[in-house]
Amino acid sequence: MKNYKYSFILFIWLLPAAIHAQVKASKDSTQNQLVIPDKDVKEDILKTAAENLVNEEFPGSWPMFGTDLRMKLGGYVKADFIYDFDGTTDKSQFLMSTIPVRGEPEYDNEGYVAFTAKETRFHIDLRRFAEDKIPLQLFIEGDFFSDGNRFRLRHAYITAGDFIIGQTWTTLSFLESMAFMIDFAAGDALFGGRSVQIRYQKQVSEKIKIAAALESLDFLGIENPNNFEGQANVKLPLVALRMDYKWKTGILWTGASLAELRWDGGTTGPSDQTTQWALVVAGRQYIGENNYFTFNFNYGNAYGENIIAFAGSNGNAVLNADGKLDPMLAKSALLGFMHRWSPKLESNFNYAYGWLDSPDSRAPFSLKRGGVGHANLIYQFDKNFSIGAEYMWGEQRTTNDAYGAAHRIQTMAKFEF
Repeated sequence: MKNYKYSFILFIWLLPAAIHAQVKASKDSTQNQLVIPDKDVKEDILKTAAENLVNEEFPGSWPMFGTDLRMKLGGYVKADFIYDFDGTTDKSQFLMSTIPVRGEPEYDNEGYVAFTAKETRFHIDLRRFAEDKIPLQLFIEGDFFSDGNRFRLRHAYITAGDFIIGQTWTTLSFLESMAFMIDFAAGDALFGGRSVQIRYQKQVSEKIKIAAALESLDFLGIENPNNFEGQANVKLPLVALRMDYKWKTGILWTGASLAELRWDGGTTGPSDQTTQWALVVAGRQYIGENNYFTFNFNYGNAYGENIIAFAGSNGNAVLNADGKLDPMLAKSALLGFMHRWSPKLESNFNYAYGWLDSPDSRAPFSLKRGGVGHANLIYQFDKNFSIGAEYMWGEQRTTNDAYGAAHRIQTMAKFEF
């Protein structure tokens, strides 16, 4: 862990200098970004204020009179109709971990129908345009994807020049590395999530952008089968590094993260720590104007909870009978393809597979590996309104080698504003 602690100290030491350089060079930031059609992406590539806000054209916004601020409201309303053939246990999203396997009480569940509109979300986007000041943005977004359709916070961050401060996508969340999905789970093998962080990123040349961040380590995921006293704990933030390389028809993302995973036993329980690390490589390549393919590969130690498929499964490590942490190696792959049949009609295909090297001490029905596929047809009436249908299939195998498979159809109507 010495190298990690030295990296953390170096980051803190360099931070004031980076801030000073940012204040001096706020007017020099570049806008050389890969041009991706808006309708091709589910979530925009996260940009800093300096990269995206120096242009005074802010469609749909209005001035906050008496200030140099402009504000915009946005979001969408999305209604979904779901028919599930095999009784998966989550009626809102298709996760491989919710597929019943042989030996579980839910294995013989029958299919069902479900209606939902809780993916609906809205945001407030507030930006400052002033030539003699650092570009600023405040962004807050929430949705109702929770029990009882209660409002929940998705994003709440500030961008100041080349800095991003607050809760948003982790530095290694490469969302453009998948094609569009109707299903809210949006790619079981995708690495990432949202966390509170401070990130510095800079366009160093026309083709290369780099980023470094300190992030909250929220996905601790330690299984405690022996019921020892104590809890998972954090003493140091996660350090993440990233580089984007773009060319005329595509982009490649690479990144790595390092953190310390701990179990704090207090006065009566065991205490131990292990190193968490991850490597991610992802990309998108256009083929002509109407096709692109995507990929996302990741590999690491004690980080399984950062893969969407394993979130909530205590997939980072197991506290064994000796009170020591057994970290689990994890890996996943995601491949996607989009084809546009006409200016308003397109299809998207995605397949994801994830593996978790589970020790024998894990619970017998814990997710060990599995895959999920999506294929859809989307019709875009105009920039505001679209409809679509998606077919999903998936499988999972648990630590005790039990197997299950499931299928689902989901249709949607979506109004964006």
